Amino acid sequence: MARTLNDLSWPRRTERLTVGRLAPEDADALWALKSDPELNRWTTRLYDSREEFRADWDALATTHLMAHWEGQLAAYLMVKHQDAWSQTDVTEQARGQQVELGWVVAPWAQGRGVATELVREGLAIAFDMGVHRVEAGCFAENTGSWKVMEKVGMRREIHTVRDCMHRDGQWHDGYGYAMLAEEFRGR
Repeated sequence: MARTLNDLSWPRRTERLTVGRLAPEDADALWALKSDPELNRWTTRLYDSREEFRADWDALATTHLMAHWEGQLAAYLMVKHQDAWSQTDVTEQARGQQVELGWVVAPWAQGRGVATELVREGLAIAFDMGVHRVEAGCFAENTGSWKVMEKVGMRREIHTVRDCMHRDGQWHDGYGYAMLAEEFRGR
C-alpha cells in the first residue's frame, strides 16, 4: 500500500524552494493566488469568495503543498493521491497507486524556473509515497504547463479534442502527461 503525504517528512528543500504542508499562516498568500482570475485562467476552480475558500480549507490541506522562496509563497502544488484504474477483482492492488499533480506559480516568481523545480520535487514526493504513476493534465493552450511537464520528463499520453469546457464558454483541447515510477528512478 502506498504511503500518504502525512507519512513523509516536512519541509522538503530544493535548490531554491522550501516545500511544506499547508499551514494557517499561508491562508492570505494562498487566497491571493486562488482568487486571481488571470492566475487561475487554466485551473479547475476559481474561488469567488473568501467564504468558499475557507469552507474548502480542510480539503486543501490534504492535497496542497506550499513552495516558499526567499520567505514568500512562490507557488503551490496539488498532490492528489488516487486509486489507479483497475479491473474490479484487483482494485485493492490499485488502491492509492496514482497521484495527480497541479500547480500555480505567483506572478513575481513566473519565468524563473520555479514551476519546473516544483514539479520535479512533486514527482519525487509522489514516488516517495510509493505510487506507480503520476499524471498531470492541462488545457492545450496552457503552453507554460505542458512545457514544464516535458522539461521534467513526463510523457504526453493524450491529446483530447474540445473535451474541456472552459470558463470562457468555449470547448478547448486538453493534454494529459504521465510518468511511471521506474521511469523516474531511471533518470
